[in-house]
Amino acid sequence: MSSLQTNILGSTVFQQIVRSSAMFVLVSLILLWAICGAVVWRIDRAQTAGLEAEMAYGQEVYYGRGVEALVEEEIRDGEDLIWEDDLIYEMLDAGTYIWVLRDADYDVIAGFDGLHGEDGFSTQRLDHPDISDPVLVHRAVLRGGDSLNIGVFVDPARENTLGFAMFGTLALLLIVLPLSLITGFAVSKRVYRRIEDISATTAAVGAGEMEMRAPQSARHDEFDRLAGGINTMLDEVARLNSNIEAVSVGVAHDLRTPLSNIGGRLELIRRDKDDAAAVEEHVEAAEAAQGQLMRVFDALLRLGEVKAGSRRAAFAEFDLSDSIGGLCEAYGPLFDDADKTFRANIAPGLRVIGDRELIEQAVSNLLENALEHSRDAARVTVALHPAPEGIALVVADDGPGISPVDRDRIFDRFFRADASRSTAGNGLGLSLVHAIAELHGAEIRLSPDARGAELTLVFKG
Repeated sequence: MSSLQTNILGSTVFQQIVRSSAMFVLVSLILLWAICGAVVWRIDRAQTAGLEAEMAYGQEVYYGRGVEALVEEEIRDGEDLIWEDDLIYEMLDAGTYIWVLRDADYDVIAGFDGLHGEDGFSTQRLDHPDISDPVLVHRAVLRGGDSLNIGVFVDPARENTLGFAMFGTLALLLIVLPLSLITGFAVSKRVYRRIEDISATTAAVGAGEMEMRAPQSARHDEFDRLAGGINTMLDEVARLNSNIEAVSVGVAHDLRTPLSNIGGRLELIRRDKDDAAAVEEHVEAAEAAQGQLMRVFDALLRLGEVKAGSRRAAFAEFDLSDSIGGLCEAYGPLFDDADKTFRANIAPGLRVIGDRELIEQAVSNLLENALEHSRDAARVTVALHPAPEGIALVVADDGPGISPVDRDRIFDRFFRADASRSTAGNGLGLSLVHAIAELHGAEIRLSPDARGAELTLVFKG
């Protein structure tokens, strides 16, 4: 036996099919014999009740009117007291009762001499040259040692029912069970191979072959759906790995500049240690670089905190209109100083459930993004209003907008478009906005049809 067959026979799928098949056959046998047994019991009960009634009547006549009356009324066949063998053929066809009355010496007084029985009920064969059909016999000992036997041919339906039960048992054991096992082996073989394909893919990915994907067929069955789910997961893992690499490069880039500045200033302090004014200037520059460094760390920590959802405990209902209005008032002078037109249209009384500090952080990031990256003399607008999905906050400018090449990456950590590399920032602002939106079940999207950059934050109701 090959290793593949051995593995299939030992597989969970095949063992489960074997157990299911055995259980099916067992339950089928129990039901088969229960039904057939009930049919046989009803047949036996009906024939037994008939014999009991006949015996009760015979005893009533025997004790009430004597032997002669019983013989005349029930047992005599015309002129003959002893029945001939040929009469039994008629009784077999008609299904009527067979009688025999014997004396204390077991000699026949009247009836069929070939009918014998034991006290009570028993199944016997007639002493007949040609008839071997079983007979249900009821025997009772009468006064003076006489005995009365009454019999009836067993209903053929009883034997047919038992025969059907035996045939069904053999069919289940010799046909259904083997076919189930053969079918189970074939199904297990197919399932095993599909699982092996998926396992081989995951093993290859675990070994570093990140480009491997689980094969899919044209059937679109559950294995194809599983393979599709795994492939989607692997695509997401690949994307996350790429994002981690980009984040690592971004962190290195954003930390290298301030660290280099700090190192350079320390060298200058050593050089100009006798010049107090120069040392003061170098210290201030180093502190500025250190502040830039801490801002990167603070942004990363805040982003990790939001992604982990640990701030969800601070959720409470608050007036979003009042919060956004206060931010707009605070940022208005900054836009004026930058010679940019700033307009706010805030619908009153709009309330949401969330972390007020985080939402204000997200809106601040959007406003700072517009302040830093919009064109000179730009017009920047902020609008807060009800929307079909809930509450919409729109921050827009009339500049050149965001390049289509960069649209899908603006929420990635440390991503900065080419046009923004000359301005201050660390590429974490929109990533934090996106994370805060996800934490609140909100949606942040970039309008593809706007003239400039238009970002909409929708708090769903």
